[in-house]
Amino acid sequence: MGLRRRRWILLPVALGLLLVATTASVSSGWPQQAAPVPFKAQDEDRERYQRPSDVLKALELSRGDWVADVGAGNGYYAQHMADLVGPTGKVFAEDIADYAIDFLHQRVKMFDLRNVEVAKGTDDDPKLPANSLAAVLVMNTYHHFSRYEPMLEQILKALKPGGRLVIGDYSLPDHRSQSRADQLKIHEIDPERVRAELGRAGYQIVRCEDPFLKRMSELKMGDRIAEADMWLMVAVKPE
Repeated sequence: MGLRRRRWILLPVALGLLLVATTASVSSGWPQQAAPVPFKAQDEDRERYQRPSDVLKALELSRGDWVADVGAGNGYYAQHMADLVGPTGKVFAEDIADYAIDFLHQRVKMFDLRNVEVAKGTDDDPKLPANSLAAVLVMNTYHHFSRYEPMLEQILKALKPGGRLVIGDYSLPDHRSQSRADQLKIHEIDPERVRAELGRAGYQIVRCEDPFLKRMSELKMGDRIAEADMWLMVAVKPE
């Protein structure tokens, strides 16, 4: 299942630059900051530096599914998830930052995403419907989970039995001996630490690709990949 492309609406350059640059959000406890550098809505280079087609494939979405993007940021993944679940499905695009919520509403309006609902969560609860979701994506956001235990508990409650949690984040091996707090300060998180946290919360780990992408220090823009390797983990709620 490749990344499905929408027919992009032709917009003036000023509107095309409205959306925020990165899917990294301040969901779950990170202080709200000024919006990052804007980007063109198509975000054509993302396949190179984040492999979104493979990220979406890991969610195993079907038509009609209800799903969520926790820490949705600019809504890039939420928009493509909306394509995959179709008009009978539903996507909850969640964040806690006011500027991210504003940009999510703009994206929904610009691209007429009728099956996307913008949800404002808190640092310990993404405010998702219980026992309703086939999958949840947490992209470049888990390292912001300062209150990860209640967040994981609430996500688990929102998933249906067998529902998938897909986490993509960043870490350099040399940094993995640091404390959790110190890793969060540099916007990284050790995947083995996350594996242990998920296990304690009641999830079953399906697989972890580490690295999912090697660091690309030559990139000037491209999320966190210029600073650290990217890893991808898939877990499920037990049946």
